[in-house]
Amino acid sequence: MEGSAVHIGKVEVTGIFFELLQVSVGTRSRLSVVPTAEEWQALYDMAARQTLIGVCADGIDRLDAEQRPPRSLAMRWAMTVVRIEQMSRRQNMQAMDVQRRFAKAGFRSCIFKGVGVAAYYPHPLRRQGGDIDIWLEGGREKIIKYIRGISPLETVSYHHIDFRMVKDPLIEVHFFPTFLLNPWRNRKMMQYWRQETPRQMENNVELPDGQGMITAPTDDLNVIALLGHIMHHFLEEGVGLRQIVDYYYLLTRGCRTLDREAVTGRLRDFHMTKFAGAVMYVLKTVLNMDDRFMIAAPDAKAGRMLLDNILKGGNFGMYNDALKAIRQADSPLGSFFRRERYNMRLLSNYTEEYFSEIAYRIFSFSIVSIGTDGGCGTPKRETVERKIYTNIRFPLILANMRLKNVIRRSVLGMCHTVIQNVLF
Repeated sequence: MEGSAVHIGKVEVTGIFFELLQVSVGTRSRLSVVPTAEEWQALYDMAARQTLIGVCADGIDRLDAEQRPPRSLAMRWAMTVVRIEQMSRRQNMQAMDVQRRFAKAGFRSCIFKGVGVAAYYPHPLRRQGGDIDIWLEGGREKIIKYIRGISPLETVSYHHIDFRMVKDPLIEVHFFPTFLLNPWRNRKMMQYWRQETPRQMENNVELPDGQGMITAPTDDLNVIALLGHIMHHFLEEGVGLRQIVDYYYLLTRGCRTLDREAVTGRLRDFHMTKFAGAVMYVLKTVLNMDDRFMIAAPDAKAGRMLLDNILKGGNFGMYNDALKAIRQADSPLGSFFRRERYNMRLLSNYTEEYFSEIAYRIFSFSIVSIGTDGGCGTPKRETVERKIYTNIRFPLILANMRLKNVIRRSVLGMCHTVIQNVLF
């Protein structure tokens, strides 16, 4: 089995874990072996690392009695699932409450990722959630002004602001679903989000157990948005198998009438075709997804890199030693160099993204100590980011230039970022 394996002595359990996931999603009927008690404990640990305890429970329910885990572990597994379902019900209620509060304040919204994605699952309550992500209509300035009027110290990044609207969990308020590091590609993506915003704010999704309704993105938008989110995490933080399972259920249960030609065109416009191929490879290898649901040809080389990242890092790269070292660096400069050393892995498969990421890191590091501007207390870093990513203007040099070479385009993007930083 390709990818990084988990070993119990000489016993590889990664392959068994993949089989368990395939049983869970319905692409396999049983395991090829009867796992030992030791192997079942390793499978539980893998499921926990990937936040897939609830999903794997679906597979255990389908197994014959002789293939199921020992009684003590089965009871522990079942109790964990009960807690996950309770947390999901609570989060569903919170998501509805958050939307109502923003609606009262004059903002239309939709729940992005998490609660909205769970609707694609056969047992939505078993999807283990985290933060509540909500996409607001109204624009960055208006959203920041409103939230900081209530909670002045909330952290802002380029695409979202944190908001402790409820005690737990954290609310991430998105100005748009996700973004690309390359400025030219990102400009196209921002145009797409603006075009789609009105439609997304009117798409109602029913929550399980008759809990109510939320507004969540449409299937066709999620195909791009969730893929972009996975890509962003792969480039920046780390990807978990839960995100892959999310995408599996989106493609196999959600996209009944997907315009694949339109999707292919957007992937090409956003330069996401290769990464889509990597995800398709992982979906085939790990979940045995049927070819008819593919949105791109599987890319084995890029896919093996992605799968290795997933297996090493667990959910959002929490168990990746290299990412831990980046987070634990003694200084921003140390973190910067550790990250760029780590990102050398991207050079062969994601050349454009590699150079664009360097540019973004240089830009971010160069203004990390700058204070705040006037306005609504928005850090200057945020102001510069906004100017770079939402108002890309470089007419004097690039007006009539056709940028065909990937490396050339990426290096120019880096130069553009530095110039913008100097100008603003």
